[in-house]
Amino acid sequence: MAFFTNLGETISATGKDVSQKVRDLTGIAKLNLDVKVKEDFVEKQYMEIGKQYFELHKDDEEPLFEEMKLIQETLKEMEQLKAEIADLKGKKKCSVCGAVVEQDAVYCNKCGAKCESIFEEEAVTPEKPEEPDETIEPEDIKDIKEEKEE
Repeated sequence: MAFFTNLGETISATGKDVSQKVRDLTGIAKLNLDVKVKEDFVEKQYMEIGKQYFELHKDDEEPLFEEMKLIQETLKEMEQLKAEIADLKGKKKCSVCGAVVEQDAVYCNKCGAKCESIFEEEAVTPEKPEEPDETIEPEDIKDIKEEKEE
């Protein structure tokens, strides 16, 4: 009987140890998750500070960081790519607000500005009558007068 008592106590002690280890591991995992959430929050704050700094200094003649030029170049490339996508979808970008509108739209549905036509209307200029390639010399005038008189 002592064997079963000792076995029961051993199982009970091992169970308590296992449950304590599980609680410890769960606590560690929860703390690691909390640390990760805080790190992500700090990273987002860093990004927001950088974005605000960029917005304040994007028009500086000599930016403090080379990355600012890289960001500006990348933003331009992104705009070109978005324009290509809109063109492939049969849409265009409003020149005032940047909203994507249908290709045949006359006015922007976001800001109401008149959309530029993709076919620029060419100004019609009246054509001048063509001048003869030959210049009339004074002796030619004399010949023309003589022909009329005859």
